Amino acid sequence: MSGKHKIQDVFLAVVVLAGFAVPAMADSVNAQPMQEGNVTYISGGIGLDERKALLSSAKNYNLEITNANKAGQFAADTNLVITSKNGREMINIVGVGPLFYASLPIGEYIIQETNGDQHEVRNVKISARKPTDIHMIWKLT
Repeated sequence: MSGKHKIQDVFLAVVVLAGFAVPAMADSVNAQPMQEGNVTYISGGIGLDERKALLSSAKNYNLEITNANKAGQFAADTNLVITSKNGREMINIVGVGPLFYASLPIGEYIIQETNGDQHEVRNVKISARKPTDIHMIWKLT
């Protein structure tokens, strides 16, 4: 296993474990699959039951995004825009939870997320082989 994969595995373990300490806020997230255009997604992860439900559904999606701060705590209320490489907006969601899973057509996309006054942009490729896994790490505010 490469050093990069070890760091990602440790980070994910810390984020998941730290997330168990976050109190439940059932009204602020939605653990049911949603549809926007031809994209199906699920988002949430605050509260143990919701986190378990999301993790058990993860295998149904080809894009996984985890939002956390540098202390390893889950970060919620992130705004997300996914566009295709040719500029077509696929999804635009206000208030994504710390865990986000989507099923996108195979191709290349631009992921833009905003958390408070912080903004991140990532180019990703969705393939048929394995899910694309992104970790957005936000500064503590």
